[in-house]
Amino acid sequence: MIEIFNIIFLVFSIFWISTFPLFKNNLLIYKFSILENISINLAILLNVFLFFSFYKLNQQYIFLILMILPLLNLFFLKKEIIKENIILLLFFSFILSIAISSNLYLEWDAQALWIYKVINFLDGNNFNNLSNVPGEITYPHLGTYVWAFFWKNSFIDLEYTGRVFYMFIYSLSILIIVDLQKKDLLKKILIISGIFILSLDSFLLSGYQEYLVFSIFIFIFYFYFRFNKTKEKIFIVPIILFINSILWIKNEASFFVLFFLFFAFFHHLIKKEKINKELVLLSILYLFFVFIKNIIFHSNFGEVNMGWQDYTTNNFGNIFQFSYFIERTSSIFVSILVALIKCKIYLVFFLVLFFNLNKKNFKVFLPYIFFLLLNITLIYLIYYLANDPNWANYLATTVDRLLFQTSGIYLLPILFILKKNNYL
Repeated sequence: MIEIFNIIFLVFSIFWISTFPLFKNNLLIYKFSILENISINLAILLNVFLFFSFYKLNQQYIFLILMILPLLNLFFLKKEIIKENIILLLFFSFILSIAISSNLYLEWDAQALWIYKVINFLDGNNFNNLSNVPGEITYPHLGTYVWAFFWKNSFIDLEYTGRVFYMFIYSLSILIIVDLQKKDLLKKILIISGIFILSLDSFLLSGYQEYLVFSIFIFIFYFYFRFNKTKEKIFIVPIILFINSILWIKNEASFFVLFFLFFAFFHHLIKKEKINKELVLLSILYLFFVFIKNIIFHSNFGEVNMGWQDYTTNNFGNIFQFSYFIERTSSIFVSILVALIKCKIYLVFFLVLFFNLNKKNFKVFLPYIFFLLLNITLIYLIYYLANDPNWANYLATTVDRLLFQTSGIYLLPILFILKKNNYL
C-alpha cells in the first residue's frame, strides 16, 4: 500500500512541478491549452535539470524549491484548471507507473550503462564525475539525472520511482496529440488506450531511455505543426528547448533532430511554401547545440563517440566487395523488416497509408515517408560500414529500438487521416 501512495505522490509532484511557470493567457498573445502549458513547462524543466547536472547541488533542496514555486500560480489560476485532460494525465501516468513497479528487473543496457550514471547523480556527484563510473562515458546523461532526481525525492528507496517521470512525459505526449483532435471523453479514452497498446513495450520500460526520446519527439513535431498552422512564433520556443534536451538523452537523437529539420524543409516544399526564418533559426540553433555538446564532452572526457565504444568503419576494399554487400544488405534488410513489424505503430501507419494511396490525402504521408527513409538509410549505413566482429549482434539488438524512438510521430498522420475520413 505504501508503494501505491508513493507513486501517487510522485505522479502528483511531477504534475505540480510542471505547472510552473504556468503561462497565463492574458499575459501572452496566444491562448495555450493546459496540456500545452504543461508540455512547455516540462521543456523548461528538462533544460533546468540539464543545467543542474553540471553542478553538485542538493537535489532535495531543489525538489523543495520546485514544489514551492507553483504556489505562486494559486494567485492567478481559476477553478477550471482541473479539467478532464488533467484527470486523464494523472490516471494514465499512475497506471503506467504501477506497471513499471511490478517488474523491477533492469534489462541489459540499463544494467550495464544507465544505472551507473543514475547512481552517480543519486550520490550527489555531477557530470564531471561520470568519468569515474562504469559504462560508456560518451553516452548522454540527462535522462539518468532525472531518474536519480525523483528517486532521491521518493519516500521509498527503489530505483523505479525515478522512472515515474518517464511514464508521466510519455502519457502527456500521447494525450496532447489525441487532444488535438478534440474528441469527446469516451472516444478520447478509447483512442489513448489504443495508442498505449500499440506503443507499450515491457522490455523498453525496464530502464531504457527510448521512451523519453519517443515522447520528446512527439512534442517537437506537435509544436512544429502548431506553429505551422497558427504562425504564432511562441511555439518555436518549446521546439528549441526540446531539441536541446533530447540531444542530452541519446546520441542518435542528433541524427533524429537533423531528420526532423529535413522533414520540415520537405514539408514546406510539397506545400509550395517559402522557407521561413524560424526554420532557419532552428537549423542554426541545432548546429550550435550539437557543437556545444561535443565541446563539453571533449573538454571533460577527451573524446566524442556517436556509436558503440568499438565502432569503426570498414576499409574501402571490403565495403565494395560483392559478397560483403550481399551479406550485410540482406541481414540489415531482414532486421529492419522485423523491427517494423514488431513496432505496431508502423503497421497501422502502413495500413492507413495503403487505404489512402489513391486519394489526395496521400500527400499528408509524404514527409513522414521521407523521414522514415532517412532513418532507414542511417541504420543501413551504420551497420553496413561497421568494422566490428560483433556487428550482427548489435544489429539484432538495436534496430528495433532505433526505429521505435521516432515511431510516435507517425501517430500524427494516422489520427489526422482517420479524423478527416470520419473514422473517429
